Amino acid sequence: MRVPLPSGNTDHGRLPHAGELFTDRESESQAFTSTLASFRQLLDQDVEVGVARHNVLTFYGLGGIGKTALSERLEAWVSDRLPPVHDWGPPPPTKVSATARIDLHGSSGRMDLPATLLALRAGAAKIRDRWPVFDLAFAAYWSAVRPGEPLPEIHGRREYADTVANTVSALLSDLGSAAGFIVGTPVGMGVWGIRKIIGMLRRRRDLRLGVEAFDGFEQFLVRCGDEPSPTESRPALACEIAATLSWELATMVPSPLLTVFIDTTERLALDPRRVSEGHLNRLVHSMPNVLFVMAGREMLDWYDESQVDLPYRGRWTWPGLVPGTQESPRQHLVGNLSPADTRQVIERGRRQLDLPMDDDVVEQLADASAGLPQYLELARQVAMSAKDAGDGRRVQVADVTGSLSSLVLRVLDDVPPDEQRAIRAACLFRVFDTTLIAAAADVDHGCADRAVARPMIDRHEGRFPYRMHDAVREAVRRTDHQVPGGWSEQDWELAASRAAAAARVLHDAAKLREDTREVLDVIGIAIGLVCEQHTTLEKPEDSPYADWLTKAIVHGPALQGLRSRIPASSRTEYGRHVLNFISAKSLETPSEERVQALRDTFASEHPLRNIAGRHLGYAFKLQHRWDDALATFQELVARAPSAVNRAQIPQVLSMARRFVDARDAAAGLPSEVLITRVQEYAHGVPDRYFAEIDEKVTTLRQAGRQREYLEEMGDYLVRRAFFRGDLGVDELDGYHNQVELAGHMFGIRSALLARVLVRGADRVERAEALDRLRRLDMASEHGGTIGFRYAFAEFCDARLAGDRDRLVALREEVGGLAERTRPWIPVECFLDTAGLPVPAVPTQWFGTYEIVQQRWADHLQRYLARG
Repeated sequence: MRVPLPSGNTDHGRLPHAGELFTDRESESQAFTSTLASFRQLLDQDVEVGVARHNVLTFYGLGGIGKTALSERLEAWVSDRLPPVHDWGPPPPTKVSATARIDLHGSSGRMDLPATLLALRAGAAKIRDRWPVFDLAFAAYWSAVRPGEPLPEIHGRREYADTVANTVSALLSDLGSAAGFIVGTPVGMGVWGIRKIIGMLRRRRDLRLGVEAFDGFEQFLVRCGDEPSPTESRPALACEIAATLSWELATMVPSPLLTVFIDTTERLALDPRRVSEGHLNRLVHSMPNVLFVMAGREMLDWYDESQVDLPYRGRWTWPGLVPGTQESPRQHLVGNLSPADTRQVIERGRRQLDLPMDDDVVEQLADASAGLPQYLELARQVAMSAKDAGDGRRVQVADVTGSLSSLVLRVLDDVPPDEQRAIRAACLFRVFDTTLIAAAADVDHGCADRAVARPMIDRHEGRFPYRMHDAVREAVRRTDHQVPGGWSEQDWELAASRAAAAARVLHDAAKLREDTREVLDVIGIAIGLVCEQHTTLEKPEDSPYADWLTKAIVHGPALQGLRSRIPASSRTEYGRHVLNFISAKSLETPSEERVQALRDTFASEHPLRNIAGRHLGYAFKLQHRWDDALATFQELVARAPSAVNRAQIPQVLSMARRFVDARDAAAGLPSEVLITRVQEYAHGVPDRYFAEIDEKVTTLRQAGRQREYLEEMGDYLVRRAFFRGDLGVDELDGYHNQVELAGHMFGIRSALLARVLVRGADRVERAEALDRLRRLDMASEHGGTIGFRYAFAEFCDARLAGDRDRLVALREEVGGLAERTRPWIPVECFLDTAGLPVPAVPTQWFGTYEIVQQRWADHLQRYLARG
């Protein structure tokens, strides 16, 4: 197949789980075997892929019928990890080269695309160690969306980071660039080196890397490093990176058969806009030579042309997903177990576990369960408890029949009281560890360790490795107060509050270690708690925030990183506003929905209300909705007249070029100094700026306010290059490297502008900086138009080159902008000096425009004279 280029035995230390007593599911195993054979034939054909995709096999049906167990057993079967004696026999005759698993159990409607890419890479590692095209692209992408972080581990091991580091080091050596001096940097060789390689590719468009890759790979690599950011993760680009792995697989002869298992796809439907399902749709489409085996509650409707939220849809694209088709792979309904299979499960459990259960009990249990595997699992646990009682009691029909909820509570009846508390506490979480449930239940850690060994709790990989089936968790939460030992609403609230306090400790420790992933994981768990249950949260010390979680959300590594870790909906009002705030800061949420979400929270009594109000004002400001922004900030000041909030009104007025109003609004405020400085600068008088900037950047640096420090330094270097001409290339390089590693987009743009302006910069580097500035503008949230930094740089470069055509083209672009704010004033004045004026924007000048224009003309002339 030619793909398109990217645009085991029972552990006697615990009780067996239901999946280990799995019955035949012969039709499903046969469907999988048939799919593998037909997919192998597709892989071996020397033809272009074309429009249609034939790489999705689905098993769907109601919850509790064993889809996850089926998926896990299929993976174990093809990996030859099943016990020697089982119903399916030896693995299918079609060899599966490797498997991967994308876990959506902890998800609530959103995919974590970096984690998905890592899961695919972990599967590919079973085929061979090095995948240089994918690894370089992923490292570039990671360095942009998680700036300052080393490459992640896979399954807790560092081999992946080491593999990428070796690839990068070899490339740098081939390119004649020494890399040894950066060994031991916090981000590691892989991340540091890939940023260096991308910088070299920007400067030399003809440069080719010493890897076997597709045409245009070098430019693709630059895109991976340039387009995403911590706030704009570019999901479509992540899917293109997945396609590079598909491309590398296709270069091998014979092509390996990689099978990817995905469970609980119904979780993606929790988001009504199906954003993450759209990402999965794009990813699967981009990997036509990889087989995806999906399990969920609903049929995939990707064949439906009317599903406009999906980028690839229609029966011509997904013929195997069309209901009623007979081609393979296709969609398969997984129903309850047949009566014969149901009895087989019960008989096997009775035999293997030596359960004291008579034949009539087996028959009545088979009838009562209606073939629901989750029901059989709970009944088996009740029977085990009867056996463990040790008094010779036989299992009675009443013990193992009744509603699913009653079985859950019966299982709890036979668990020691302290472990019951731990299991109840576990129902507060989607994923958890023993520390969290020990705290929530107020039991010792030994008890928590014993509780998670119970069959109703599943263990998987990850920092928080435990989870419970939804049906069991809901049964306990819904009926628990009705039974002896059960918890009232107040008990649940106290447990959630204890869990939140434990989560705070985990959060603070992870933050101290600068473990960004665990910080996000713990914040996500805490948000899950407050969405599940009314919770009392501790107030942080020496902080204006109402509770520690509000502070953690506001000061967390990245709100975007929380999207895949939080639920799609909340049972509590507190949680609903948290979800609203995070959704409002996501670029995947439509603009008006973001505004409405912030409005709702601002109008509430939630601890995030004032922060939401400030961000609502910011949103209006970015949209140039000046009156709405002013009204929002005025309301915010009336509610919370802090210095930060009071400073917003004059800043909006100044940005809207209402300079007189801004001066008057700032009078007597701490922000008066800032407003005076920026407005004098806009009028072509930079003296106050240069007199005050040294003290400001020193204060920011000493206070550890790194983001603001880098922002101010970027402006400072640009202005030194333009007004003074005393900025050296080495100093600029140091700053540029710093902001690239930090993923500081404001700083990167400033560094690129300074690169164009600085004397001594290489001509090719200046051209690349201009090109990248433009691309960053076009790819930004308000993409499709240029920004003032690019316009400033383009004018100066074109003017030095004497290129009138470029100046005319720039005038057309600038004149066509719907809005021009305060930072555009120098560019407008420059164009006027060149005889290319743009339509005037209403402005409250101090003095006349002609005076301002002449000042900027004089500054420009001095800059050009230094040529």
